[in-house]
Amino acid sequence: MKKNILALAALLITSAMASFAQARGSASGVMLTANAFMYNTTIETASGKADSKSSIYDLKLGYLTGSGLYLGGIYSIRNQSGASSSDGKATGASLGYVGSSGFFLKGHYILTAENDVYKEGTGFQGDFGYLTNVTGAFIVGVELTYRTIEYKKSDADPSFTKLKQDELFPMLTVGFVF
Repeated sequence: MKKNILALAALLITSAMASFAQARGSASGVMLTANAFMYNTTIETASGKADSKSSIYDLKLGYLTGSGLYLGGIYSIRNQSGASSSDGKATGASLGYVGSSGFFLKGHYILTAENDVYKEGTGFQGDFGYLTNVTGAFIVGVELTYRTIEYKKSDADPSFTKLKQDELFPMLTVGFVF
C-alpha cells in the first residue's frame, strides 16, 4: 500500500512539474518592462495654492528563462517639483522569479544612485507583483516596490556623512517578452 501511495505521489509531482515547465516555456525570452509611480498634490489656503508632483520611473531589461528565473538590470529615474525641485537616477543588477501564474518577485542591487545633491548611493530594491499577457508579447501588471538607498556624499555639505532613504510605493507595469 505504501509503495502505491509513493508511486502515485511521484506521478503527481512529475506531472505537476512537467505542466509547470510547459507553461513557463512559452514565456521565456527577453523581458522589457517600464514601471511608473506618480503622486500629485495641490494644497490651497487663503494665501494661495501650491502644487507638488513626484514621479518614479523604472526601466527593467532582463532575460526570463523557461523555469521562471529572471536575470537583468534596472535603471530608475525620479523627478520632484513643487516648492523645491529635485531629480535623481539609479542603476543596478536584478535577480528574480516570475511564476507561470503571473506572480513575480524581483530583487535589485542598486550599484549607483543620485538624488539631487546626494551622490554615491547604494542599496536594494524588492518588487512583488503580478503580470498578465494582454496579447502576443505585450504584458501589463502591478507591483509593490520597497527601496532603500544610502547616500554617502552631498555636493551641498562637505561634512555630510550619510543619508538613508526608505520608500514603499505601488507601480503600474507595461512591457514585452520577446
